[in-house]
Amino acid sequence: MKAVVIGASAGLGRALAGCLAEAGHEVMLVARDGRDLDPVARDLSIRFDARVQWLEADLAAPDVAELRTGVLERMGGLDALFMVAGLGDDADAGIMEDVALRRLIDVNLTGPASIINAFLPDLMRNGQSHLVGVGSVAAVRGRSRNMVYGSAKRGLEFYFEALRHRLDGGGCRVQFYRAGFMDTTMLGNERPGPLVVRPEAVARAMVARLGGPSGMAYLPRRWLLAALILRLLPWPLFRRMRR
Repeated sequence: MKAVVIGASAGLGRALAGCLAEAGHEVMLVARDGRDLDPVARDLSIRFDARVQWLEADLAAPDVAELRTGVLERMGGLDALFMVAGLGDDADAGIMEDVALRRLIDVNLTGPASIINAFLPDLMRNGQSHLVGVGSVAAVRGRSRNMVYGSAKRGLEFYFEALRHRLDGGGCRVQFYRAGFMDTTMLGNERPGPLVVRPEAVARAMVARLGGPSGMAYLPRRWLLAALILRLLPWPLFRRMRR
């Protein structure tokens, strides 16, 4: 399988690239800075004897035509597109600088939608392809933290739901995950709690479910119950959850 991982320099994207390379797949790493991607690609190539390449693209303003051309020329096509990039901001709890607010929306929603839109014809022509996206449990219900981030991730989830509807019955399987808290740089200075998992565990589950049904799922699955409780919590109780 020829797989493109958007947001592959760290966190879940890097873990996912490792799982794919270990399974013998050809991988294209995509992120903003090639200086981060090059050592990752070299390491995975050596450790797993896999073909791993990389391309630069800034999700805040991606040149989607250039990215698509680069992928197709260097890989000869693609079988799977993983959209796992994400950006958080500690200031995302009220009034933000407009530049920072727009970047959160662009990296978490606008950029991913533009890239998917560019590759969609290739995935549809493939006949047996995969489109996989990662959202966040932060989008389950609007809270006073992660306000813009959660809004963008909910928008991305809606887009994937629409893509699933559009591609139903075709050869492209569409999967989307509401991911729980992971031990990555997005945690900031917070100490990992009991609900925080390693990104490698989430990556392994995603690769294992590639042949599974389309639709949305929680990773880890225990977040399904937590999200249901959060959605059904009456407003007088929910409004007290300031953190």
